[in-house]
Amino acid sequence: MRRELALLVGLLTLLLAACGGSSSEDNSLTADQFRQQADSICRQYEGKIQALASPSSLDDLGDFVDQVIPIIEEGNGKLAGLQPPDDLADDWDRAMELQDQNLGVAKDLQQAIRDQDTARVQELLQKLEETDAKSNQIARSIGLQDCGQTNA
Repeated sequence: MRRELALLVGLLTLLLAACGGSSSEDNSLTADQFRQQADSICRQYEGKIQALASPSSLDDLGDFVDQVIPIIEEGNGKLAGLQPPDDLADDWDRAMELQDQNLGVAKDLQQAIRDQDTARVQELLQKLEETDAKSNQIARSIGLQDCGQTNA
């Protein structure tokens, strides 16, 4: 179970770091501005998650997830406010779709932990890992350095 706890901490950190957002034609940033701002937001919110005590039991994990979800929601809200240039918008929108899915899975995980359903916890961890990998790949493909980093 320790391996699963460590994996979850890393995955929840990556959930934020993978990034997401939406596009608009009027106030789009340049590609460089967009990348700098997105990476800055990812660094800021990843730091908040890393500052939390790492869980060492299923009960601790529940408390950890309870603290992490609002941080992820806030960070993703800031990322959603960024306006990528047109050439990055489709990929950025897809990354946001994956982040929305991941946030839903994290909330399902929160309930599975409360129910002490370890089989469901492991299933949801696997799902987070798969969608995080896709989201991270997109973030890296559009040139983000801090968003989409795998450091679990």
